[in-house]
Amino acid sequence: MEKVSRRRQAYDYIQQRILSGELTAGSQISELALAKEIGMSRMPVREAIRQLEVEGLVRQVPRFGTIVHTLDRAEMAELYEVREALESHTAETVAGRLSDEDLQMLSLLCKKLMQVARELRDSKKRTFGPELLQSFLAADMGFHMVILRAGGNRRMMKIVADLRVLSRIFATQREPHDLKIVVNVYRFHRRILRQLKIGNGPMARYWMQEHIRTSRRLALESFDRRQALGEAKNAMPLVLPQDLLEELNQIEAGES
Repeated sequence: MEKVSRRRQAYDYIQQRILSGELTAGSQISELALAKEIGMSRMPVREAIRQLEVEGLVRQVPRFGTIVHTLDRAEMAELYEVREALESHTAETVAGRLSDEDLQMLSLLCKKLMQVARELRDSKKRTFGPELLQSFLAADMGFHMVILRAGGNRRMMKIVADLRVLSRIFATQREPHDLKIVVNVYRFHRRILRQLKIGNGPMARYWMQEHIRTSRRLALESFDRRQALGEAKNAMPLVLPQDLLEELNQIEAGES
């Protein structure tokens, strides 16, 4: 049990450093340095790195060592396709069957998105900084998590956890978000929520598909611009909020 908990501690620590941008894409990972930072032996750190490698967050490079993996364009597109298939199916399945608690949470998360949009508008800034970005990210991810969890399909949730669909997509560097993007996400979420409330499964599926397809297009366009500029000159790392990171870890562990 002690071995498992220390491996989990190492895993959570390394994962958070990757998703927060402290360990940047392409950077080398040192087992020894991480073990000293965390205050443990190298064995649980090595096991944690192996797990992260299976999940695709790090990879082994011959004669170089372990590095933080960078998503290429094809991988990014594939992950959005997986999200589209899983989430649109779940949206159709749960339409009309969500609990009052889930519906209230989805409504609250929509309101949080609108609040973020208003704060950005009132700030007179074109894009928002890390704190407001986290608020947007938490509301956006939370909305999708509530729907996925409401589906009650343990196998599907395991697939999502194994692929780390949400964490890998949302932790990818993107150009700073502007008001137009936030309002666009809000409108999609409102349309999805409306269909979920009235029990229109086919339309809930349709709007979820359109939402993820739009996100995919914007992410790939952003990727192409960064490549043309010589990689990420105008990009900023997206920090995965700790509470949502813990939520994803609980799903993976089968605790939720």
